[in-house]
Amino acid sequence: MKKRHYKWYSATYRLNEKIERKFTTTGKVLFLCAFALVFFGLNTHSSMLFVVFAASLALLAADAVSLAFKSFAFEFERFLPECVSKGIVVKYPVIMRAKSDKANFDSLFYSEVPAAPIPSFEVFNATKEPGEEKRNAFDRKMGYYRWKWLIDKNCGGKYEEFAVTGRKTDGGILFDVSFMPERRGKIAFGGAYIFHKGIFGLLKKGKIVANPGSFLVLPEIKESFEIPENEGDSANEKNEKTREMQETGSGFELKSLRDFVPGDSIRNIHWKSSAKSGQLRTKEFYKEVDSGSVVFVDNFFEEHYSEDFEKVLSAASTLMNAMQREENLPQILFVGRETHEIPDSSKKSFASALSMLALAENDAENKFESCLETLFEAGRGASTIFFFTSKYDEARKKALKTLAGLGCGIHIFYAGSAESDSELSRYETKIDFQ
Repeated sequence: MKKRHYKWYSATYRLNEKIERKFTTTGKVLFLCAFALVFFGLNTHSSMLFVVFAASLALLAADAVSLAFKSFAFEFERFLPECVSKGIVVKYPVIMRAKSDKANFDSLFYSEVPAAPIPSFEVFNATKEPGEEKRNAFDRKMGYYRWKWLIDKNCGGKYEEFAVTGRKTDGGILFDVSFMPERRGKIAFGGAYIFHKGIFGLLKKGKIVANPGSFLVLPEIKESFEIPENEGDSANEKNEKTREMQETGSGFELKSLRDFVPGDSIRNIHWKSSAKSGQLRTKEFYKEVDSGSVVFVDNFFEEHYSEDFEKVLSAASTLMNAMQREENLPQILFVGRETHEIPDSSKKSFASALSMLALAENDAENKFESCLETLFEAGRGASTIFFFTSKYDEARKKALKTLAGLGCGIHIFYAGSAESDSELSRYETKIDFQ
């Protein structure tokens, strides 16, 4: 994308925002009609065009006069929730207070203002709109639809106007505001536009009052999700899921003897058996460990935004929600190289894990292989690994075969158009959320 396109779109966006804060929809239509009629030749005071033109100007002028002496000395306090779910309308209260005796609440309106709707040039240049490859060459070159999509994504939802009417309290008015989040992650407000409308509802006059606020939007959680049965675990006397781990040190239960190989400790040689067989034999020890599950979310991709990655996060959140209902949350949540230990299945632990998924971003600076050592270590101590990826390629299939060889159960969830692997097919589930 060329930088001049970015500058044009930025300037146009700011101009449109100024117009939106000066005119209502009806006011814009009336103003455009009056402006257009000038070019039809208003050369007589008796023509119908002149009558329409004069009436339009009169209405706009009357609206402007009604707003001339309005005061905008207001302050407000909003009470935002900590987190909400994508696609669910969130309602929250706002208290509006007047800062002077001249300020009044008649025909007063409130609208949230996004904190940073305009993307940087680097993001605009690097981030493709979903389905952009299907657009014609001109649209791809100009990047207008990409720009519009990025603006909507940064805003996070539709910003509506709300009349300041409600219950009086603490020298102000308490009223409700609603917002529909259309993406996951953090949505930030920079302040609010507080304004009056004219007597005919054509013009607006107001002021942006700075007051930052934000809340976290969790990935979309689907209604139902069947948890696959774990593989590779057993049950102890307390019916807790456990698995045996091989240990080379003493102090654990002796399970078997095997031939001595270079690298084994001589302290573990079973001399009596070695004397009988004529070959060195060494002892193998095992310990029984709590074999909880692990959720791994792959975020090693180059794109700034990926629809498949959003599907992966939604699927992972849906699985976590189902596991929490059964009070069986995983012990560890991986998002690429980042790890989050989950101490129990409480709502607090669940919310903390979902917050990590809500804020997940791509890790373009590192490769998938950089996480394998930590992932394999977790696989050795887990009964089951739930592996979520939007890039089901050969490197990931190879790593999954290694995990399967460690004795833990694996369940693979992948999005996109990747082909199944014959050796892993019984573990695979394709994410096909619409």
